[in-house]
Amino acid sequence: MVLRGMGFCPGHITGFFSVHDQAGDVLARGSRGAGVNLSLGAVTAVSMKPPCLKEIEGPLVLKLAVKGVNDFKVDPRIYGSVVESLLPSKGAGWEVNVRTTLQLPVGQGFGMSGAGALATAVAMWEAFYSKVPSWDRKLRFKAQQERFFSMRTDDFKVIPIRKRLVDRTRLWSPDQKDMSPARSSGKASGMLYGGGGVRPASRWLDDSEADADMGMVSYPDIIASAHRADILTKGGLGDVVAQARGGIEMRLAPGVPPYGEVHTIPVNIDSPPHVAVITVGDPIETSSILTNTLKRKLINEAGETALVNLLKDPTPERMMEESSRFSRLARLQSLKVKGALMEVEEYASAAQIMIGNSVFAFVGGTAGAVRKKALLDRWKKRGEVKVCNIDLIGARPIS
Repeated sequence: MVLRGMGFCPGHITGFFSVHDQAGDVLARGSRGAGVNLSLGAVTAVSMKPPCLKEIEGPLVLKLAVKGVNDFKVDPRIYGSVVESLLPSKGAGWEVNVRTTLQLPVGQGFGMSGAGALATAVAMWEAFYSKVPSWDRKLRFKAQQERFFSMRTDDFKVIPIRKRLVDRTRLWSPDQKDMSPARSSGKASGMLYGGGGVRPASRWLDDSEADADMGMVSYPDIIASAHRADILTKGGLGDVVAQARGGIEMRLAPGVPPYGEVHTIPVNIDSPPHVAVITVGDPIETSSILTNTLKRKLINEAGETALVNLLKDPTPERMMEESSRFSRLARLQSLKVKGALMEVEEYASAAQIMIGNSVFAFVGGTAGAVRKKALLDRWKKRGEVKVCNIDLIGARPIS
């Protein structure tokens, strides 16, 4: 018997962030900030052969094939960690084949490490449920996702946000006097509105038993496995929980529920914007930035300020403004990034993608077709421009 499944995880752009990676529990580590999920990401197909009784003591046999759009070195630890954590006895005696396609560049801030990990976890979830009828499988995944993002988080206290720093060389800390607390809804997810109001995530399956995991791998299991793999291999900080949620999101508390708290920003469904992205330089090693003490301090100061400002007016337009300001204050812009941003500043609000030599902008929608064409024409002189939809659903099975 061979179990098969397929999963998709959207790519994720971070506009601004602050680093919170010191918690003892890996699931509480991550980042706060805001970003947007893309219609391009990672697609994974998984086939799993359980062990025969005589082979149950044998080692896990993992065959991994990852292809993408640029030259990159695959980190097999990310995929191996996900597979081992979701199989009994760390996969002893199992034969697993993982085939992943990454649709966006690696090392340019598109969250491809988290996308590959989460797409693999979702594909394994579907493989475990492969004997369940397709309609029932989709119902169960949606129900488990809703339950996960509507859990209570009252016991988790969001670290206060610093209003301003007198000394730029000192990192903000919760014992300072000039602090204002980030407003928490007590829910793991919801939709943010002006003034800090939150509409809790609604569950359309309240009276259903479809969210029962039937003794198999559950939705929290797959999110935890992907987040843990991404954090421990230093692939990313907050991509996985954002990619699981979908939409334009704000992460008010680091990590995944019940520690983390992530909310979405309303999008005009009648005239949704598209996201234009372009890569203008070489990949950036995320760990090289996050291990630099001075850069971390600049990032945290600028990121916390941006989060305070966006909470006052949670809109896509304000998110772009704060993202643009963040990359300047955090001193992360290369000369090529600065040039790409300056070329289109009269047509759209654009910002650097964290952390990469890439930039993005919302185009179309209420911004209009003329401005969209002008922006694309300018950026196309620098290289290939991809235009994506905003993925509002999050990671999901696709077979």
